[in-house]
Amino acid sequence: MSTITRLIAAAGLAVTAVVGTTTAAHAQTTVTTGVQSEGEVACGYDYAKCVQQWFEYGEKYIVTHIYYRGGGYHFYWWG
Repeated sequence: MSTITRLIAAAGLAVTAVVGTTTAAHAQTTVTTGVQSEGEVACGYDYAKCVQQWFEYGEKYIVTHIYYRGGGYHFYWWG
């Protein structure tokens, strides 16, 4: 194998290694996070209104249970 052929082959392997690592790192990030959006809904003191909002969010997103914290009822959503 000539010197030029060896250099071209080595450069090709180096590019493949860098591109492969970048792709693998990107795939890892995508797989581990997966969450595209998330938030907390503060409903206020009206529990029935909060249940309605919870149901509406639940049709589109994953929602947690409704809980009471100073300032009223809340729930988290993500998806």
